[in-house]
Amino acid sequence: MEIRVGRILAGRMVRDRDGAAAVEFALVIVPLFVVLLFVLENALVHWITASLDNGLDSAMRQFYVRADHAGASQLEGVRAELCRQVAPFVKCDALKVDVAAYDSFANVDRASPVDAATGDWRSDFGRQHGCLSKGSVVVVQAALSQHTFQPFGIAQGQFRNGSRLINAAAVIQLEGNSPVAAGC
Repeated sequence: MEIRVGRILAGRMVRDRDGAAAVEFALVIVPLFVVLLFVLENALVHWITASLDNGLDSAMRQFYVRADHAGASQLEGVRAELCRQVAPFVKCDALKVDVAAYDSFANVDRASPVDAATGDWRSDFGRQHGCLSKGSVVVVQAALSQHTFQPFGIAQGQFRNGSRLINAAAVIQLEGNSPVAAGC
């Protein structure tokens, strides 16, 4: 008797499709939504990265040919041009620009803008350092901290708050009509 009742109930469950579509939709929509957000966020990060790269290229062209922006105003000139280039995607307040001058390519510091020990910006990042003179190797880095909606570890953040670093860099060697700082 129990076997017969079990078969009847099992048969009814197999034939009864009311609500099955809703359950299937509920099981599929959550992973689909997560994947969609992941793709959109990564597209935004890549779009911002490309915008930052292109903006830095444009800013460096102006930096290289304009000799009237010597000293600290050079950093602001690069920053202003970069902000103009990336304005729709990046808040200029969040953008950090670092200009460093070295006497040769061998002496270029390749340190990250983020201090790994503290999970925050490096203390000397975001300012101009070094003497800009003829023959100097100038490294300009533009960086920003991008908050993401992906706290589950696919793309680890470099900052202690989980933000990702978006960074662009340009390297030039000054010569000819390049800008130089007075008093170096």
